[in-house]
Amino acid sequence: MIAEPAVMTGIILVLLGAFASGSFGLMLKYCQSWKWEHIWLVYSVIGMLIVPLGMGYATIVGLQDVLKSADQRTLGLVFLFGLGWGVGAVLYGVALKAVGLALSFAVVMGLTAAIGSLAPLVLLHAADVPTLRGCVIIAGVLLMVGGVALAAWAGHLKEKGLGRSGVATERRSREAFRWGLSVAVLSGILSPMLNLSFAFGDPLILQAIQRGTDPVFAANVVWIVALGAGVLVNAAYCCYLISRENSWNVLLEQRFHYGLALAMAVLWSAGYLFYGFGASMLGRLAAVVGWPLMSGMTIISANLWGLYSGEWSNTGRTPVVVMGFSILILCASMAVVAWGDTLR
Repeated sequence: MIAEPAVMTGIILVLLGAFASGSFGLMLKYCQSWKWEHIWLVYSVIGMLIVPLGMGYATIVGLQDVLKSADQRTLGLVFLFGLGWGVGAVLYGVALKAVGLALSFAVVMGLTAAIGSLAPLVLLHAADVPTLRGCVIIAGVLLMVGGVALAAWAGHLKEKGLGRSGVATERRSREAFRWGLSVAVLSGILSPMLNLSFAFGDPLILQAIQRGTDPVFAANVVWIVALGAGVLVNAAYCCYLISRENSWNVLLEQRFHYGLALAMAVLWSAGYLFYGFGASMLGRLAAVVGWPLMSGMTIISANLWGLYSGEWSNTGRTPVVVMGFSILILCASMAVVAWGDTLR
């Protein structure tokens, strides 16, 4: 069955946003005097607070009235899922430094794709599970998990290759690598909660539409609540680290880092904004279909940037070839998921 033009446009928007989102971690490689907590603090305040609020006031008709009249249970669920996602986002930032851009993205986004897609399907659309459409989407998600597992293996081979190459600055102890991988796994379990905020935030979206908001922008009301909760966790953790090291003065040094943080925030914000725009065109199973599409393209984007930035240098040919195969599988899985959404 050929997809309707609106569905194809929605898929393209989700993929564009995902590519941008997969690019934001690259900025961390250009930090000099700033540590992770300094740039993550500025990035999270801009990307999780300022941008959502700005977009909300610019696109949601009667934003304050929508929030005031919203069902408290819905607001509570969206907020709590946002808090959980915030913890996952902090752990992801730690994992980036611990195991690198490519592997952390593979592990985190793989788990995020599977849990973030299947949980809304089972919890909110259980009747679709045994249908052809549901089975095809589930098959696509499982194929994506296979691609992610292959990407994780490529990351393991990369670590072994770096250890043999004698590149001291890149070598990590086995214990540190296992710790970083554990952090990435936990982040992957919590990070899908942002999609659960989107899935369970449907009443907020519908209310915004009823008050005159364009359906394409209506999801912005969910991001305000969910990301507002998430920024509390991110900012609090960063402030704790900075205070512990008494390094607030670092924020006054090399101010070009504010530009890096802004670039991170813009790229990452494009991910969830375009996800909301595109998902509005994907129909009833938007949260089920859009999330694995976003996750798969984000992994591909991150690994391409990891390759570009030299993260896979001196590792040998095998890890790069394995990663290439994982990208092919991820592309195939996204095609299967997209095809599943066209079935009725």
